[in-house]
Amino acid sequence: MLTIIITASFIPSHPSISLIKETIESLSYLNYPSDTRIILAHDFNNDNNYNKYLENLNNYIKPFSNIEITKCKKHGHLVGNIRNALSNVNSKYILVIQHDLPFIKEFNIHKVIEDMDENPDIKHVRFNKRENIKKGFDALNNLFGLQLKQKNYTYTRTPGWSDQNHLCLTSYYNDIILKECKDGDFMENTLQGKIKDIKKHQKYGTYIFGPLGDEQVIKHTDGRNA
Repeated sequence: MLTIIITASFIPSHPSISLIKETIESLSYLNYPSDTRIILAHDFNNDNNYNKYLENLNNYIKPFSNIEITKCKKHGHLVGNIRNALSNVNSKYILVIQHDLPFIKEFNIHKVIEDMDENPDIKHVRFNKRENIKKGFDALNNLFGLQLKQKNYTYTRTPGWSDQNHLCLTSYYNDIILKECKDGDFMENTLQGKIKDIKKHQKYGTYIFGPLGDEQVIKHTDGRNA
């Protein structure tokens, strides 16, 4: 039903695993089954500190049979890294997480999936690192703010497509995102600004978890400057 993908790349704090370890441990907020597959998807880098970090990370995950590490054979940036991880994923849904965006609020990820199954208009659910307000890429046009109250949770419509922590169908990536986005780049660079009207929003189906004004669900631990 669900595969969790945590994307990672070389950062100054390596060989320490403290940053990604905090994100892995924050998954406890999601109330997911203990056998849920978790892929720690790593972009390519051959720095000695990165290789040592991967050794340390491998030692950390040894007790967890559901966690595995992947590494790109060449630099693919975020798009190529996710494409590499998805090559061996066959679950219906994926939860894509960045290594420096741990969760800080409890909810049930499978109840979100239940809501998405109930309403296929919800194609991409972002977990916000700020309050659910009309700001930044959420303020690109007047599409922001419509509330969808589903069986379990409420979702806020947004015209902003973000690669920050999000839940979607695996087919959403295979059929749309990875066809439009090239390896070596961020998805946001390609997709941001495309959702200009209702017809485009129906294609990308972008919503924020929670109602208007709801508090943040994740925080930024800033891997580049950690």
